[in-house]
Amino acid sequence: MNESLNARFDTKMSVLHKKLLEEAARLKGFKSLSEYVITTMVADAKSIIDSYSSTMYSYKDKEAIMDILNEPTELSDSFRKASKNRKEKLD
Repeated sequence: MNESLNARFDTKMSVLHKKLLEEAARLKGFKSLSEYVITTMVADAKSIIDSYSSTMYSYKDKEAIMDILNEPTELSDSFRKASKNRKEKLD
């Protein structure tokens, strides 16, 4: 990923939220509020995307499996013969 430093993200927030974020940044040892917010937001975004991606792959896999299971199955001659022999033995 090209990490050029030419994009901006500006936001307004309450004084209380800013103080809360600044305290968290200080406690975590970040040099600035911006560094803390960007690091935290990027980590959260990656986690959300990874979670969504794995869920979507799982859903697509489930759909593929269900499609296969819903296809009509043609029974082989050997299966039909074995089934007939079993039925005769049980009768």
